[in-house]
Amino acid sequence: MTTSRFKKRPKMQGMYIQVVYVMCTLCVPTVLAADGIVVPSGQPVSFIEFISEEATDIVRFRFLTPEIGTSYQYTDVAGDFQVVCDELVMPALVEAAIEPTQIVLSMSAANIPFGEDDPDVLQFFEIFSLENGTCIWEEF
Repeated sequence: MTTSRFKKRPKMQGMYIQVVYVMCTLCVPTVLAADGIVVPSGQPVSFIEFISEEATDIVRFRFLTPEIGTSYQYTDVAGDFQVVCDELVMPALVEAAIEPTQIVLSMSAANIPFGEDDPDVLQFFEIFSLENGTCIWEEF
């Protein structure tokens, strides 16, 4: 479920929905620049969606990377996650004044709905935390 990261929910449900919409749209313009970002691997990267989970204080940024699994393997794109976090995600979070406890970045070979699994679609995930305005990779 897409929600905002506010600790307290507004009393009116309609107001809550508006806050969610505003938070999500604030992040989108900065991240939409992902279509032209240059990553170390050279693979094409496109923004899919931003999801913020209030209950867990986690934000997710999903990216379409259609050539993973064919032209690019995980070892080829591992460094791309740091660049995407530093150059796209951090500016979007700063712009929207969001400070999550975790950032989950995903790269998917096809745009499948969030939360759904397709065994034919390769996806890579990495988790980051924030420290002094910097994306810190969290080994899991």
